[in-house]
Amino acid sequence: MEYFSEGRGLLVWAFLLGLTGIGSIVAIRFSKSKEYTGQSIIPTLMILFPLLLWAVTFSFPTEEAGPALIPRLWIFWIVLLSAILLGFCVFGKTEKDPKRGRIGFLIIGIGLVISYYFAMDYLGYFISSFFFLAILMYMLSYRKPLTIILVCSGWVLFSYLIFYKLLYIQLPLGFIEIFI
Repeated sequence: MEYFSEGRGLLVWAFLLGLTGIGSIVAIRFSKSKEYTGQSIIPTLMILFPLLLWAVTFSFPTEEAGPALIPRLWIFWIVLLSAILLGFCVFGKTEKDPKRGRIGFLIIGIGLVISYYFAMDYLGYFISSFFFLAILMYMLSYRKPLTIILVCSGWVLFSYLIFYKLLYIQLPLGFIEIFI
């Protein structure tokens, strides 16, 4: 299995997973569950992408509780829960796809995520996360300013305490690096 963890083997694995994903979406599209095709795309991707990462873990050192354990546990749960969601789509136990979407809304959302990514270098993780969450909540039609501020502040405080102070994860600090 280590062959699939890097280089040409990983490329072959990615190609096979891609074909599997396209095949499953096409199969759903032309089945009796075709009204759920859009709903099934995300669970399908959330099964296939972790399986690609699973192959990468074979190049990790092998120990009883080594570096591959936690990623494999996360991959297991992501695949299991996504398979349950995909089952809901296949058996029609979820809402049908909406007739029309708002593509402009999607483009603005993608632009917001890209802006957030680049803003982290300049503003830092904490400030850019606060603004990203606030703008996203407002964009998603939540209009209570006090709640938006409390949720965003709570997330920033949680991130600071858990990731930065407790787990010592180096987050980009931007211009506030001189103050912390």
